[in-house]
Amino acid sequence: MQDIWNAALRELQTKVSTENFESWFEKIRFHHCDEEIFYLAVDDDFFKAWIEDNYLDLIEDALAEATGEAVEVVLDVEEALEGEGQALQVDLDGQRQAARTARLDDDIQTALFDYADEEQQSRDLDQVVSDSGMNPRYTFDEFVVGTSNQFTYAACRAVANTPAQTYNPLFIFGGVGLGKTHLLQAIGVQMLEQDPRAKVMYLSSEEFMNQLITSLRNKEMNSFRNQFRNDCDLLLVDDIQFIGGKDSTQEEFFHTFNALYQSGKQIVVTSDKSPQDLPGIEERLASRFSWGLIADIQPPGIETRVAILEKKAEADGIEMNKDVAMLLASSIRSNVRELEGTLIRLGAQASLMGTPLTVEFAREMLDRMNIDHRRRIGVDEIMRTVASHFDITVSDMKGPRRTRAISEPRQIAMYLSRKHTKHSYPELGRRFGGKDHTTVLAACKKLRELVEIEDNDFARSIADLESILFR
Repeated sequence: MQDIWNAALRELQTKVSTENFESWFEKIRFHHCDEEIFYLAVDDDFFKAWIEDNYLDLIEDALAEATGEAVEVVLDVEEALEGEGQALQVDLDGQRQAARTARLDDDIQTALFDYADEEQQSRDLDQVVSDSGMNPRYTFDEFVVGTSNQFTYAACRAVANTPAQTYNPLFIFGGVGLGKTHLLQAIGVQMLEQDPRAKVMYLSSEEFMNQLITSLRNKEMNSFRNQFRNDCDLLLVDDIQFIGGKDSTQEEFFHTFNALYQSGKQIVVTSDKSPQDLPGIEERLASRFSWGLIADIQPPGIETRVAILEKKAEADGIEMNKDVAMLLASSIRSNVRELEGTLIRLGAQASLMGTPLTVEFAREMLDRMNIDHRRRIGVDEIMRTVASHFDITVSDMKGPRRTRAISEPRQIAMYLSRKHTKHSYPELGRRFGGKDHTTVLAACKKLRELVEIEDNDFARSIADLESILFR
């Protein structure tokens, strides 16, 4: 039966990325088989819940391919390593729900200090967080979760809740401005919320290297090593890729890593690439980065980008409507930092000029910033998308028929075309089969009014269509 599981693993390796295979499938162990039920062992309940919710069907298909018949898979939890101690007891249902929602909720607001005054507690905590080199605003509650980052978010919450007992080390990688630093610091902030006396050390790899150089120059290496190896409960290192090619720094970090790991201390690092793809990183160090869990963050989808903008606008007191959020989200797709920065600039400009932050104002400012907010979609693409969504043809949309099944999609397509292209009402009238410009104007006016009313069919249809057009 072990041979069958090995064959299934080979099949799975061809269907998932190398990172996913190494992070998840390689760590699943065959336990036993009872008739047509395969019992597989995993390390903990979080791992089990994630596999069940995301990969169970894939595993059953691979086993069916290996055995030639349908099989059922049951996952059991075992201790990850023999003699590592009593396994952490967790509520299975709670863990499964947490893996699904990517929000491993926990009541972390309990008795941070012995002071009665809650406001004083908050100020004291902020100071402790700042003294550790972190931003108190970088909390899990302030992080916007979407499909592109929900797994990494869940992994960070798990590590923050039970340091060095779930995934150690935790290696987070992804492009610039996607939230790696926010999540990294959120782990430290939550640990300090739970225990303000915890020794949390947050720094960039460049700061680690600079401290090493200073300690070597001043002959203070004993103090340096004690600080990182003995006087640290949680080590958070940002942008580890920058120690690539720096042999002395890698040597010292290697020994620091080993000392913390063997002492049962949590290590979390971020990078722009996975461990195997880091240039100039020694093999022994890259291997250790892969001991725990590797989690990547992808660019957010349009729904997440809109949610990020709305949360930032609320936090900074910027008045912004849905149309402006959609314009910005469709213009800046890959970088959350740039997305938020653009919103702040637009908000400041609107405030200084004493004008509301409208779509027209935002478009003008984006032009000045050389941010291309046009040529994203055209009228033809909008027509095709709307027609497909409502199961009609583009010819129907351009034709003279005025039945509700056709007129409503036509009005929505006109509204979206006016909103997301630079075409005038007369131009759109011609594109929609020679309609009078007043027809387009009336449709756009009607839809604008309906969109402002929450929970109606038009508003929901437009939101769904914009998600499709700008995904």
